[in-house]
Formats: sequence, C-alpha cells, structure tokens
Amino acid sequence: MDTKKRNITASLLSAAVVGYWVYGQYGAVDMADQVQVGQFLLTTMGVGMVSNIVMVIVMSILASILFGKGEKPVFDERDKLIELYVMRAILVIFSLGFVITLGLVGWYSLSANMALLVLFLCMYGANIVGDLVKLYWYR
Repeated sequence: MDTKKRNITASLLSAAVVGYWVYGQYGAVDMADQVQVGQFLLTTMGVGMVSNIVMVIVMSILASILFGKGEKPVFDERDKLIELYVMRAILVIFSLGFVITLGLVGWYSLSANMALLVLFLCMYGANIVGDLVKLYWYR
C-alpha cells in the first residue's frame, strides 16, 4: 500500500471515528446554548485532529509490519492534477452547503447555532467526498 492510499484510508477511518463520537455526543449538547455549541465544535475539531494523527501513525506501523520497509512518497504532475480535482470538488460541495445554509437562515429562520452546525457538517462531508475522490483517482 503506497503512502497516498494509506493516508487517505487513515483520514477516512478518522472521519468514521469522529462521526461515531459526534453521534454519541449530539444528544448531550443543548443546541440553544451558544457556549455549548462552540465547545462542541471545538472539541469535535480536536478529536478529529488527534484521531487523524493516531490513525496515520497506526496505519504506517501496520503497513511497515505487513509490507516490509516503507516507501518514499513520489509526487508528480498526476498527483498535482488529482489534488486540483479534489480541491475543486471540496470547494463546490462546501460552497453549495454555504449557499443552502444562507437560504435556510433567510427563508426558514434557522438559528445561528444550527447554521454553524450545518456549515461544519458541510465542511466535514466535503472532506470525506474529497478523500473518496482521491481514492477513486488513485485506484
């Protein structure tokens, strides 16, 4: 398994861990309280960063044990093109989520706390779709 696929897999596993953690914490947060929503989002970002770091380390160790010595990452024009496609996909998905959130705030009086959560979910979903697009292009 090359380093790119390993890092993408670690990122997707980290997203699954964070999704499970958010699912478990969601009922305990009072969505009307701005402080609790802010703490929830910051804690979720921290859990995401820590889980991503741990997953990359674990995946590197497992790959070294299973496949032997590590490989040096090679970054060429194809990789730059794939990164460009992925960044476009992430930008389009997040932009659509942002516009939809503004529409919900304007027409359906969505609260600011819920708008922040929807934007966070759009950002997180865009990253997951970006990782899946990377996996598709690196197959």
